[in-house]
Amino acid sequence: MYNGGGSQQDVSKIVGRYTDDVKNASIVINSYLRRGEFIVFDLTRPEDDPLAIRLRFDTPLNLQKEIEARQKRKEKSSLANK
Repeated sequence: MYNGGGSQQDVSKIVGRYTDDVKNASIVINSYLRRGEFIVFDLTRPEDDPLAIRLRFDTPLNLQKEIEARQKRKEKSSLANK
């Protein structure tokens, strides 16, 4: 999937195979797509395979780790604004 290569609904449908937190996972995926990166969803691999979702061709993308990092940044930003 590359920038402009799919709708928000397309991303959500695919991501739903890999996580229960579709909203935050979609935000993570879309942030990479907006930066000109591309994401590979290898539907031939089991969902728990680290290479089932990749950033570019060779870098595993751990959605759960990315979601947690995003939430920590969001919390940190929220605390700094108080």
